[in-house]
Amino acid sequence: ARGEEGRRTMEAMGFQVGTQLAERYTKDRPRFTEQTEVILFLCKEFWLDVFKKRVDNLKTNNRGVYVLQDNAFRWMRNLHAIGSTQETGNVARREYAASCTYFPSGIIQGLLVNLGLPCTVTGDAGNLPGCTYTVRLKGSAP
Repeated sequence: ARGEEGRRTMEAMGFQVGTQLAERYTKDRPRFTEQTEVILFLCKEFWLDVFKKRVDNLKTNNRGVYVLQDNAFRWMRNLHAIGSTQETGNVARREYAASCTYFPSGIIQGLLVNLGLPCTVTGDAGNLPGCTYTVRLKGSAP
């Protein structure tokens, strides 16, 4: 499936994986009580286990929006431009990279929702191999 339906499908699959991983990774630890604890767990422990490194940068507006930056996202490192010209290859690479953010966005959202932080997550692969994920907690300003 391509387009919007494909995006929703990949995010839903990632969401399911994220909720299952949340249960696995937190079953032997006390429940998180602070929003900050959950976000730090995501950026330090969870990201390291799932993506094999820590998040490079975490920013927040202190109103429920978090931006996680990974400068060498493992799942994007081997994407190459393929096309009849360099330009068409780069366009195809960017489009494909954008679609590669859907599943991890779902994983992040599934984890956070399972840990008590209802949110939306969007990925941006505009600076390959880097990736940025924006987490907007429900009730935060747009």
